[in-house]
Amino acid sequence: MATVFMFVMCSNNGNIPIESNWEVEYICSDNREMAPPADHQATLAFLGDSKISGTTGCNRFFGEFSVKGENLHFDNVGSTRMMCPNMAFETAFIGAVANTCTFTINGDHLTLKDNSGNIVALLKKIEPIALEN
Repeated sequence: MATVFMFVMCSNNGNIPIESNWEVEYICSDNREMAPPADHQATLAFLGDSKISGTTGCNRFFGEFSVKGENLHFDNVGSTRMMCPNMAFETAFIGAVANTCTFTINGDHLTLKDNSGNIVALLKKIEPIALEN
């Protein structure tokens, strides 16, 4: 079973980090920082052909993105729907992505912010991860 999500993210400069992979260091949810569970790696990858993919730490997600001016639009986004040990983080991560409006890149860190400028997630650049079959 898969779920379809729609996200809108506004870029601050139109420079989308294509062919890059990012691991979540923490997300901000309900005014508190939340790290992924120790045994789960949450990721986001911007791929060629305007595709995205990643994992919430348990479930995988995938979709497409497009850039128009300073807007970045996620479309046809879906995810697996396994019951996971830490559904609070899963839900908060999807919420952080959905609420993202701007981003900054500083060295090997990607910061996602909402439309008020609040940080919703901090990610660190990583090497690509091979998916299991």
